[in-house]
Amino acid sequence: MEIIISLIVATLIYLILYILLSGSNTRRSRDRIVRYFKSNDIDDVQEQFIKEKSEEESRRKKDRFKIASKEFSNYIASSGIKLKANEFIYLWAGLTLIPMLLLIASGGNIVTGIALSTIGIAVPPFLVNNAGKKREDLFNTQLGQATILMGNSIKGGFTFLQSMESVAEEMHPPISTEFAKVLREIHYGVRQEDALNHMVERTKSKDLELLVSAVMTSAQVGSNLSEILDTISGTIRDRIRIKNDIKTLTAQGRMSGMVIGLLPVFLVLTIMVMTPSYFEGFFETQMGKILLTVSIVLEIIGFSFIRKIINIKM
Repeated sequence: MEIIISLIVATLIYLILYILLSGSNTRRSRDRIVRYFKSNDIDDVQEQFIKEKSEEESRRKKDRFKIASKEFSNYIASSGIKLKANEFIYLWAGLTLIPMLLLIASGGNIVTGIALSTIGIAVPPFLVNNAGKKREDLFNTQLGQATILMGNSIKGGFTFLQSMESVAEEMHPPISTEFAKVLREIHYGVRQEDALNHMVERTKSKDLELLVSAVMTSAQVGSNLSEILDTISGTIRDRIRIKNDIKTLTAQGRMSGMVIGLLPVFLVLTIMVMTPSYFEGFFETQMGKILLTVSIVLEIIGFSFIRKIINIKM
C-alpha cells in the first residue's frame, strides 16, 4: 500500500512539475515568437516608410529637373533619336553656350563666338527634324504592309491584339517598336483605345490616325475588321504613291529652296569663323545692325514663301 501511495505521489509531483515547466517553456517560447514578430513588423514598417520616402524624393527630383513638355518629349521620341527630351535640351544648350564661353575665356573674337553659337542653335533641331521626317516616311511605308499582315492574321482566326503581336515580332523598326510599346501599355493595364491614341500622338501619322479610327469604329459597331484593314491598306498605298509623285515633281523647287535659303547663311557663318574682322562693323555700328536685321528678315520671308509653295498638304 505504501508503495502504491508513493507511486501516486511521485506521479502527481512529476505531472505538476511537467505542467509548470512546460507552461513556462511554452510561455517563454510564445513570448519570444511575439517579440520576434513585433520587432519584424516594426522593421517592415520602417522599411516601407523609408522606401516610400525615397520614391517620393526621386519623383520630386525628376519633376524638379523635368524642363521639357509632353509635346516636346513626343516630338523627340518620334524622331527616333536615342535621347530623352531633357538630355536633348541639355545637349542643345551646351552646344550653344560652351563655344561662346570658351572663346570669351581664351580671349577670342566675339564674332566667331556668335557664329559658333548660331551653328549650335541651328544644327540640333535640323538633325531632329530631318531624322523625324525620315522615320515618319519609313513608318508610313511600313504601315501599309502592317495592315496587310494584320488583315491576314485576323482572317486566319487571330484576335486584333495577336495581329499586333505579329507586327511587333515580324516587322522591322520603327513600326515594330511602336506596336511593341502599345502592347506593353495594354499588358500594364492601359485601355486599348488609349494605348493606340498614344501611338498616334508619338508618331503624328495621319495614316495611323485613320487606321486607329477605323479599328475603334469597328470595335463599337461590330463590322468585319479584316475587310476594313484591306480597304485602309489600299488607301495608305495610294496616299504613299501620291506623296512620292509629289516629291518627284517638287524636287527641283525643294532643292532651289534649300540653296537659296541655306547658302547665304552658310557663307556668312563661314566668313564669321574664318575672318571675323569683316563683320565687326556690322555689330559695332547702328547701320550695320540695321542691315543685319533686314537681311535676316528678308531671308526668313523668302525661305517661308518657297517652303509654302513646295509644301503640298494631303
